[in-house]
Amino acid sequence: MRKLKFFFLAFLLGGVWRLWEYNVWMALSGYSVKADSPVLERRLWDLFPVRCLRFWPWMLRDAKGLGDFLERDMPVTVSTQMSGMGRFETVMRWLTPWFRVQWGGRLWCVSREWRMWEIEGTAGSPPMKNLRGPLWHLPLLEGKEQLPLSGVFDSRSFFPVEAVAGFLDEYGRYEWFKAAGEITWDHAAGTDLFRLKLTRGGQNFEILIQRAKYVGQDLGAAIENILKRLSQEGGDHLIDATYKGKVLLRSLPGRPKEGSLN
Repeated sequence: MRKLKFFFLAFLLGGVWRLWEYNVWMALSGYSVKADSPVLERRLWDLFPVRCLRFWPWMLRDAKGLGDFLERDMPVTVSTQMSGMGRFETVMRWLTPWFRVQWGGRLWCVSREWRMWEIEGTAGSPPMKNLRGPLWHLPLLEGKEQLPLSGVFDSRSFFPVEAVAGFLDEYGRYEWFKAAGEITWDHAAGTDLFRLKLTRGGQNFEILIQRAKYVGQDLGAAIENILKRLSQEGGDHLIDATYKGKVLLRSLPGRPKEGSLN
């Protein structure tokens, strides 16, 4: 009798195990992927947790881990939603490049979500054809000596990108800014100093800007007016906007002369 009970229990447990392993009634009944590129979809399927196909409740937990890994591995956003009982949908979108940074002899890209990746060294890359604007030269934050060797990371942990964002929001809309080729950020005398190099109408200009010196004044419009005036004079010029309430102009080479914001 005991042997019969033992075999019956073993048979029951074996059946339960078999049902758990192949349970069609809990299998993933539907899964769709909406991706910006076939490259993204292939990468997702390479990493997709197979156990979710047989037992869809695993998807409730595994989807987050899968998304987190993909977002560290590639410049993408990943979101998975349950659309019905046992049915899921994953959306993969490229991050939108915002500006470029040169550091360590390599080019990096920063998105509006502050995420950063190496343009050539990261698995997959969003379209860069619409990325316009200057190349930024930024120092690492104090205590940082090296960027991650691969993957996508939070740029705020390594660079003063919030200062860059404030600068872009204030001056990025002006026509003269579109001619900027390079911008270097420095924290001179306890305040942000931006050094711009731009070419406009065959003339070369360097512009020094300390935003804190011109609070409440439309420095961007003043620079536009100065550039229009200098375009009639010809030559290369330095525009020094690091003095409160005034701008110094210098022909390169030459003596400085003072210009008014008004």
